[in-house]
Amino acid sequence: MTLRERMDMIEQKTKMLNECGWKCEVCGKPLTLDVCQLAHKMPKSKRNLKIYGKDVIHHPLNLACVCSLRCNDAVLMNIATNPIESKNLIDRIKEALCS
Repeated sequence: MTLRERMDMIEQKTKMLNECGWKCEVCGKPLTLDVCQLAHKMPKSKRNLKIYGKDVIHHPLNLACVCSLRCNDAVLMNIATNPIESKNLIDRIKEALCS
């Protein structure tokens, strides 16, 4: 990861942490930049990246600030088992990208 990519990640994490009140979006535990993980709701799999593209998969609407792998698992949205929620999320992201 380049220095620029690291700076962009810190900027994105800080923005998202401000939006969620610096608390885990699952359990409410206080977060810091060091502890915060950005969890993908729709998995960042090769298949999803190929179908939806990086802009959709890495969009802030597809990310959640969490404190641990347990909370990361809690936000995971399986497209096969949650087709309606997944489609709604994809539609919201595409709409946000177009505006």
